[in-house]
Amino acid sequence: MNAYLREVEQRLLSLKASPSKWKAADYVGGGESSLRYLDLKIPRVRAEYKKGFSFSLKPAVEQWKIWDFIWNHSEIFEVMLMASWWVSGRPFEEVVAHRKAVLKWLGRVDNWAHSDEMSGHTARFFEHDPTFMKDVIETWSVSKNPWLKRQSLVGILFYARFRKSAPPAKFILGLIERHIDDDHYYVQKGIGWTLRECWMFYPRDTLAYMMKNAARIPAAGWTAATERLSAKEKARLKAARKNQKR
Repeated sequence: MNAYLREVEQRLLSLKASPSKWKAADYVGGGESSLRYLDLKIPRVRAEYKKGFSFSLKPAVEQWKIWDFIWNHSEIFEVMLMASWWVSGRPFEEVVAHRKAVLKWLGRVDNWAHSDEMSGHTARFFEHDPTFMKDVIETWSVSKNPWLKRQSLVGILFYARFRKSAPPAKFILGLIERHIDDDHYYVQKGIGWTLRECWMFYPRDTLAYMMKNAARIPAAGWTAATERLSAKEKARLKAARKNQKR
């Protein structure tokens, strides 16, 4: 397994960092990630991924073990991304069969990009088996780990346009209420994201919640939360926010 890990890592380490005005460790890692960032543009990383590796033609059961090892042992952000991409490319019934292993990957998430990657997986799991995932989400929501808290929000729907169904508004808004006053920046961003996506399924309930709690919507999540509102609705919400802060 170590040989496969080294193969993937060396493929990316052989590439020169992309010129950029920002560093991925700051932009993606937010200054708190423990991973190594190679500052490679994502299209370049995808291009290398698409070339395949020495193990790419092995049976899926073996590749699952390899990519699971890579995710759990690499210290390189871009390498871990490849593992998530591989999972995304597998037949969904196969991914469901490996659901518990994939969910354990959340233990290594310490940046918003990996968090969003995982939300893509968890939202699909939720839609497929909401009974199982409700218990998982509830467990994450009471964790001290801010990335699990964020996952208990964003991981419900991820992007609503990809979902055919959603849990009740009461469930989603209840989780938002649980974390709306959290002081972690990326949990706050997750609040905004989840309000926006909840609005896609439940516009009336979501807007009512936002009007009642306008002053509590975190600044970091405000733009996302209000993104799909009409100009009139935004004006009403801003007025309510101002009045509630008096």
